[in-house]
Amino acid sequence: MRRLVLAIFFTLVSAGSLLLGQDLPAVSQQERLIARADSLHRACRFQEALNLYLSVPGAQLSAPDRKKLYAKMAASQNGLNMTEFCADPHVVACQRFSRKDFFLYYPLKPQGWHPSPNPLDSLSGLPLYAPKENDLIYYSALDRAGCLSLFYTEDLDSLWRAPRLAGESLLSTGNEIFPMLSPDGRTLYFASDGLFGMGGFDLYASTWDDETGSWGTPVNLGFPFSSPADDYLLMDTEDGKYTLFASNRACSADSVYIYVLEHEPSWDRNPVRRYEDLQRIVSLQPVKDPSRIDNTAALADNRQGNANTRLYMRKMEEARVLRDSIYRHERVLDALRKSLSQATESEVTALLSERIQEKEKTLEPLRALLEETNLEIRLVEQSFLQSGVVSASGSGDREVVGAGLSYTFSKKPMGGKLKMKVARHASRSSFRIMPVGRFATDNTLPPGLVYQIEVFSSPRHADVDDLHGLSPVNERLSPQLRYTYSVGLYARYADALLDLNTVRSLGFPDARIVAYREGRSIPVRVARQEE
Repeated sequence: MRRLVLAIFFTLVSAGSLLLGQDLPAVSQQERLIARADSLHRACRFQEALNLYLSVPGAQLSAPDRKKLYAKMAASQNGLNMTEFCADPHVVACQRFSRKDFFLYYPLKPQGWHPSPNPLDSLSGLPLYAPKENDLIYYSALDRAGCLSLFYTEDLDSLWRAPRLAGESLLSTGNEIFPMLSPDGRTLYFASDGLFGMGGFDLYASTWDDETGSWGTPVNLGFPFSSPADDYLLMDTEDGKYTLFASNRACSADSVYIYVLEHEPSWDRNPVRRYEDLQRIVSLQPVKDPSRIDNTAALADNRQGNANTRLYMRKMEEARVLRDSIYRHERVLDALRKSLSQATESEVTALLSERIQEKEKTLEPLRALLEETNLEIRLVEQSFLQSGVVSASGSGDREVVGAGLSYTFSKKPMGGKLKMKVARHASRSSFRIMPVGRFATDNTLPPGLVYQIEVFSSPRHADVDDLHGLSPVNERLSPQLRYTYSVGLYARYADALLDLNTVRSLGFPDARIVAYREGRSIPVRVARQEE
């Protein structure tokens, strides 16, 4: 391990010395401040980050950069606010997996995950969890505005209902991914980078409201579930013992850690004042108490982790570190060779050739060590086969990952291509987006129950530039002597919801659905009950 650390260190030194001879783009004072603040924010030092963001002269930034800066400020302020309500759960285990298939290590139904494209989602590329026995499916797919939003569909015997958006409160102009129902079906967990959060994907929970027949306003789960990194795919196990979720807070973007926590029906929340305490909570280090851990709940066929499993995981981790180190060395070696091909001065050529030879010599023992480690892994896998445990080099559907003294992960097989007949939406959008917006020539609403999307209100008359291309737009004067502007005519709430994000993405983040009966405004809740 010491050799690996030294090898990585020399890689960074070599890469840095190579760059010293190149012309680097100038970095402005604003960029330096923002970069420093970003680093503080990622480290959960929100007040320090916010102070630096506030010191950036926003007037000197372009409009898009100023908007990004304000978003960073809001994320730091949100993070600071959420330090007032922190949980401190018992962490049972954590394990690193590739982002490509980490979801297969969750204790869910075998063959429950299906690849994209499929009849419900042909563009997002996200896997879909749809076990055969489920007659209600929640999933993430691109909406009409091009955002990843939460949809659901129901099995109507021989035909699945045309997909509908899960709810107005769950909708943002960002992305919502990896929805997962609680075992009792009363709570919907998901991740979003567009709702109230601290940057990246945060985790949220929404509770079903029987009175309104809809999902309630989602609540950010806060620390330590959410963080400045990407956090997603939270679930509670059916036996009520564990809560699992994934995060890249402690690794590179191509992988995630799955954290296993002791489940609590209601997490105690307390303010955390000291940065060191917050860091401890967010790091989610497993407790060293085997009496708190029950491997049998998570391990396929109740196989207990043994010495071979621990050896296998140790060697797999060694192989991963070696591959990462070799990859970094090869990247530097490629850059050196490219520089050598472009060099013209003999002194530079000689120096680059010497560095290339040194780098190649460094790679030789690393590759040999990797080959030796892979051989040891294969020997352990042979013992797995003899004892009936299938490893990663086998069929892959029962791979056991974990140590004997902690929760053990079991890889589930991926399902095949999803085959289902899904109804299509019969309605079409009742408004258009034009180069120049226009107002409706007749503001009279049709009889009966009608939904519209209220775009904005103003104390003055709006002009066509304020419409951002929406056509046709109805104008009404409210009792408060404010002009309200609405677009679209819908007979069903679900149809209006499909267009809501399109309106919001045009620069109207506060757009909402409103309802009318016989031309008079009524609460949307009442309209939905009548519908």
